Amino acid sequence: MDFRKAIAFFAAAELSLTCLAGCGEKDGSSVSTAESGAVVSEAEKTPETPEEWHEAMIRKAMYSYGNTSKMQEKIKKAQSGEKVTVAYLGGSITEGLTAGDSDCYAKLTYDYFAEKFGTGDNVEYCNAGLSGTPSTLGILRLERDVLQYEPDVCFIEFAVNDGTDAEYQNAYESIVRELLERDVAVVLLFSVTAEDYSAQDYMKAIGEHYSLPMISYCDALRYMFENNQMKWEDFSDDQSHPNTEGHRLVAEMVDYYFDTVMDVQAEEYVYPSEPFYSPRQLGAHLYENTSLTPESLGSWTEGTDVASFTDGWSYSPGEGNEPLKFKFTGKFVYLIYKEMKQGNFGPVHVKVTCNGELYNELDVDPVSPSGWGNPQIINIGMQAENTEYEIEISMAEGSEDNAMQILGFGYTLDS
Repeated sequence: MDFRKAIAFFAAAELSLTCLAGCGEKDGSSVSTAESGAVVSEAEKTPETPEEWHEAMIRKAMYSYGNTSKMQEKIKKAQSGEKVTVAYLGGSITEGLTAGDSDCYAKLTYDYFAEKFGTGDNVEYCNAGLSGTPSTLGILRLERDVLQYEPDVCFIEFAVNDGTDAEYQNAYESIVRELLERDVAVVLLFSVTAEDYSAQDYMKAIGEHYSLPMISYCDALRYMFENNQMKWEDFSDDQSHPNTEGHRLVAEMVDYYFDTVMDVQAEEYVYPSEPFYSPRQLGAHLYENTSLTPESLGSWTEGTDVASFTDGWSYSPGEGNEPLKFKFTGKFVYLIYKEMKQGNFGPVHVKVTCNGELYNELDVDPVSPSGWGNPQIINIGMQAENTEYEIEISMAEGSEDNAMQILGFGYTLDS
């Protein structure tokens, strides 16, 4: 019997036994039909063989099934032959850095879903992973990179890219609510670094609030490390990215969820009317060169060299220092720019006017120890209602001999 199928078989057997037994403690080692959909366990002996440890690790990753009705609905839709799109939103782990497009966990689990539940070519794939991006940028990319493809299922992976302060909490919850309001089956995936960093705690709190399925390879790896059954080097060749075998392991954890979710009792989903934090980026949009025409290009030119953000504006030394000017309406406004670790990139001076009055002036420095040519954002406007913004961007005093790239603007609007 295939090992994955064996796991699913025993899990299904446990489901029946647990229903008869009635209760247990939550630790992620087995599944049940508890109302919360959380994973619960009964007393189990310590694994002895490598196969038993492996099985325990896969189950440990299944933190919670949440409410299973949405996922079961999407699976039945795929089984009926209707078009179903499975999307993935995250950072470089989701993008597939180190493993490649065909061997990353996203592609592997999409292939598994399509083969298991699809009827041919009716299941489509959308990978919106982008290196170096946290949920604060993910919510700005959501409309362009995910929602336009009308996803039925969406995995969210930002646990090693996010900080733990309110800015990230609000953005992450904004992504969750935006997807749920569009009837998307949301699955939260939690990662971890070699230094044992993960933002999964606040993400788990959001997941519990919305009764979402949660898969934590962070929990699974910690379990194996604490019991001296694995080392970080077995999973990754650097500080954060799964290697090819690591991606296969993460895919196996997700596939286990697909194998067992139809066996967990479904109840009617009730969307929480009140948020858990403050998802103020709901309905965020993205302005790029394709959707926003500058009032004046000044000394800047069109185009940038950042993957997924090539439709921006660039400044090159020796072109003068006439400002790049924009005018548009928004509520919250975010400037997106290219961040570099070193080089001849220099700060820009940003002048923000609201309804004809000076609102904010600041210098934005694109050089950071964590910069690797990835997009970065900064909030430059925050109003209680829709406001007409006028924005001027020029090189900061003394930085005229440096370069800079503006990738776009993120903004929200009151409907």
